[in-house]
Amino acid sequence: MSNKLKKWILFGLLINGSIWGFYAQTDVNNLRKNHISFDPVQPFFGTAQVQYERPLFRKVSLSLLTGYKFSSGIFDVSDLSFDRFETDEFDLTGIKIIPEIRWYTQKSHPDLTGFFIGIYFRYQDRSGDISGNYTSLEREVSRILIEADLDTSNVGFEIGYKLPLKNGFFLDFIIAGPGLSFNNLELKEIEPVPEAFYDDLNETLRDLGIIDLLDPDFRIEGNQRTYFPMLAFRYGFKIGYSF
Repeated sequence: MSNKLKKWILFGLLINGSIWGFYAQTDVNNLRKNHISFDPVQPFFGTAQVQYERPLFRKVSLSLLTGYKFSSGIFDVSDLSFDRFETDEFDLTGIKIIPEIRWYTQKSHPDLTGFFIGIYFRYQDRSGDISGNYTSLEREVSRILIEADLDTSNVGFEIGYKLPLKNGFFLDFIIAGPGLSFNNLELKEIEPVPEAFYDDLNETLRDLGIIDLLDPDFRIEGNQRTYFPMLAFRYGFKIGYSF
């Protein structure tokens, strides 16, 4: 287990501990205290995740979502080919952690149900090996093997609705969750690449319009971290049970 993964597991445990500690000091004895939910759609996209939510006050809650991306799912990234670059099948796998504070706005709805607005922080750390072929301008083909590491932190606002069902079950919808994303990408060369590789890679990304979408000054370099900000968005739904 990597040190980074241990750090974020510890962070998650501390958040959960804070939920329990703060809860003990608040008057929410008549509420369903534990809300556990999971996203039934995300496994099709290669991610398993579960969320635990607990009231701080009668209409305010604190939650923690933890997840793990184990594959690309139905959007399998295989045989990606453009210009002079061709990759083999690859997956960037890793953890996801989302602490979240919600305010349920409808007094007509009991407990933690109805429309809500909230603030969330999302951290994701994904990594994996990317292999493939690179063809230079001189038509020389080189084998490429690179370890990619992408970590992302973003903050945002959200609006959603929690629909109560029978016997403590509920559906949790996040309708919109715009935010800002701060990303770091590092490409580590497992095998040395040709000198012109990164120049051609950046030129190809520029031709595809990806660099202009991110930042006109964005440039990928080897064996060092590349920072780039992006707009972020969060949406989805979960099935849960409260008790």
